[in-house]
Amino acid sequence: MRKLLLSLTLLLAAGPASAQVERRHVDFDCIRQLATERAAQPYREPGGALPRALAELPLAEWSAIRFRADAALWQADNLPFRLQLFHPGGPPPAAVPLHEFSNNHDQVLPFAGSLFAYPVGNPLGRLPTELGYAGFRVHSPLNRAEHFDELVVFLAGGGFRALGAGQAFGLAARALTLDAGPVLPEEFPRFTEFWIGRPAADAKSLTVYALLDSPRAVGACEFVVTPGPSTVIAAHLVVTLRAAVAQPGFAPLSGMFWYGENTDRPAGEPRPEVHEVDGLTVHLGDGTALWRPLQNPGAAFASGLPAEQLRGFGLMQRDRVFEHYGDLDADYDRRPSAWIEPVGDWGPGRVQLVEQPARGRFDANVTVFWVPDRRPMPGVPFEIQYRIHWTRDEPVPGLLARVAATHIGALREPPLGRLFWVDFAGEGIARSDSDALDAEVEVSPGAHLLRQSVRKNPGDASWRVALEVEAETPGRAVELRCRLRHGYTAASETWCYAWLP
Repeated sequence: MRKLLLSLTLLLAAGPASAQVERRHVDFDCIRQLATERAAQPYREPGGALPRALAELPLAEWSAIRFRADAALWQADNLPFRLQLFHPGGPPPAAVPLHEFSNNHDQVLPFAGSLFAYPVGNPLGRLPTELGYAGFRVHSPLNRAEHFDELVVFLAGGGFRALGAGQAFGLAARALTLDAGPVLPEEFPRFTEFWIGRPAADAKSLTVYALLDSPRAVGACEFVVTPGPSTVIAAHLVVTLRAAVAQPGFAPLSGMFWYGENTDRPAGEPRPEVHEVDGLTVHLGDGTALWRPLQNPGAAFASGLPAEQLRGFGLMQRDRVFEHYGDLDADYDRRPSAWIEPVGDWGPGRVQLVEQPARGRFDANVTVFWVPDRRPMPGVPFEIQYRIHWTRDEPVPGLLARVAATHIGALREPPLGRLFWVDFAGEGIARSDSDALDAEVEVSPGAHLLRQSVRKNPGDASWRVALEVEAETPGRAVELRCRLRHGYTAASETWCYAWLP
């Protein structure tokens, strides 16, 4: 280990000028200035061309290259975080500069092949020290004081993931998405440079700065990562558009929903359900809480939930029962939920959900993001701040009952009819008498409600709303809403469903 760390230290000291230590203070204002300068220039593809042997390396061989855990940066200094690097290449092929900074220094981390274990020798030969890396990951004592667990991963492709205590990696976040949806081609801004703050010996958080770039947008990003039972990433972005964007998406999250309790189970699949998230939750400023179960549509489908004042939104893995998945390897019951908490007033806008068809458990087919009514103008910086909570629990405690399950079945008559069972659970409604609650149901034009009923489940004190709905036209989306109420007072969150007959 000492030899590996010594080799990296020598590279830092003796490498090219871009890898030498600079005495300067790095903060978010510095990154904002760099982004401003870049936004005034035409877009250029990030980084130079990768060496041919690396650019043509098969994905399986790149994935087999491992960072040597005994070479983790900051390990020898017994700091509360440890840094590991991703070998350049990957999907998509990337190599970007990584900086380490402290209060008075900034240095680029030069590429060193000795930091990696190659599957069979080193088929790539000697690579230049100025090459850069495809991203990085950070470890910290997340679950036990004596053990460093994986905490957060940032990739040059623009995505990042984090874990809270007891969680397994699942959904991902991005800094920005442009025109995500079934109509326009989506543009994925990428991270083109990172600055990682060297932590103090007593640090509770880690600071990461990044530059974001794409043909139509440039961004300066700050991420402050605080590990815990629910790990929190405080995000601060300043985005400048080079050109107009029809649908800029802020605080985007993406995850996988293949099938669940509200969908058919593919033939031959042994798992009862396969998903790392099962619903979208949105909380509004007036106290309304919305829950939209996720689906695996036959074709790309987009829907928006308007919000005059947004308290938060997130992709949630609400079902935590192992037997509902039965997969000992995938740990779907331990995948985190991600909750976006706005900092400041975001103004009116909508939470946009895009669901794509999934053919298997590796398809990240669900994306959600915020679209402000007042769109950013080209050349004018747009600033936004929020916190991402990577959690196993519900994001906001409250008295309203929550949707516990959604089941869907066919009706014999009419042919375009469906039966919906919506189960609500919560301490408040569990104590309610069996005739104390009613259901408030809304059906959008194009369908009508045939029958509805409300019953308390004597087994677990949950409440079930049964709806029989008929659509007028096949292929036309029907929006359904339902909530429990005690008199005129809401007793539950609002179940929202987009039915595609």
